Amino acid sequence: MPVFFLYFSQRLSLSQVLRLEAIYYLCIVLVEVPSGYFSDRYGRRLTLLIASAALFVAYVIFFFGDNFGEFAVAQAFLAVGLAFNSGTDTSLHYDSLASLGRESEFGDREAIVARNSMLAGGLAAVIGGAVAVFELRYAYLLSAGMALVTLMVVLKIAEPESHKKTLLPEKPATQLKVCLGLLRHPLLAWIFAFYVLITVLNHIPYEFYQPYLAMVLQKGTSLASGTPLSTGIHFGAAMFIASFFAAFSSRLCQRIGLKRLLLSLVAFQTLTILAMGLTLNFLIVVLVLFRTVPRALMTAPMNAAIAPLVGSSQRATFLSIQSLAGRLAFAGFLAGLSLVASESGQAQWSPLSTQLLISAGFGITGLFALSLFGKGK
Repeated sequence: MPVFFLYFSQRLSLSQVLRLEAIYYLCIVLVEVPSGYFSDRYGRRLTLLIASAALFVAYVIFFFGDNFGEFAVAQAFLAVGLAFNSGTDTSLHYDSLASLGRESEFGDREAIVARNSMLAGGLAAVIGGAVAVFELRYAYLLSAGMALVTLMVVLKIAEPESHKKTLLPEKPATQLKVCLGLLRHPLLAWIFAFYVLITVLNHIPYEFYQPYLAMVLQKGTSLASGTPLSTGIHFGAAMFIASFFAAFSSRLCQRIGLKRLLLSLVAFQTLTILAMGLTLNFLIVVLVLFRTVPRALMTAPMNAAIAPLVGSSQRATFLSIQSLAGRLAFAGFLAGLSLVASESGQAQWSPLSTQLLISAGFGITGLFALSLFGKGK
């Protein structure tokens, strides 16, 4: 993850890189909701096995690929891998606790899951950035290896007893209708809108910090060769910082309320994007280290609020629909930003700044709308 933008930019123009990212998010449209239904109907374990296998294939193609077409195919497999994981991991966790009669522990345990996954992601980012100094594609080789490890872990997982006993709608259309009907619940509808907005905002610093950091490092210096390591260390540091916040996200939510917490995260991410768009400065690089904190603080409280309101037979499908909406929104947003992107092979400050400022404007508008309709805690 810390070098994908640099890897693509080494071979493609900036506009092609953005279109490549848009292709990934558009591929999610085809598999996100079907993957959730598949998980609810055929089981968490089988769904995660497919996810792990697809990720392995994606990383192998990335490693050997060298043009837009090959990368586009790899993005499609990547979309399958992440879509089949999306919602299923959370559902597996809740169903496992339900089988043991320990659902009340879900929120606190989700916070621990978020912390541990971010610690692991931070370590992986540092390692990936380090090996990418020698060759950017080496990071993808390591990712392929880890996908195989993931596959072995999933083989050891048992299907939760509570999910085995669940009766599911036989027709996908019925499942979809039931899940969309859940949005009549005011809290679920508000969280859904928040998730769509924050998905776009969380991805903006993630997509653009690599070229931003490269510009800061190259400003008056010649540190281009160290950029992969720098982005890896920066990504890793961001994950380590986020893991600290993730550990107490559940307690913070209980103290200030779910909606206040989520609104503050939208505001913080919007300010981060605005700062990136206004100036090219090392101090902003330090600020961007906190870009993953909103995801760290939102994950456990949001999942803990959704899980009890959605039945086991609809949970993965509902979470997939929510994830799809967010990713589709970002795909459209990326496609729009690509219209003002440079066609040159190297990212330039002026169009990059314009894209960031447009993104900040989107965040301000979304924050106002959520605040207007988000009465109560």
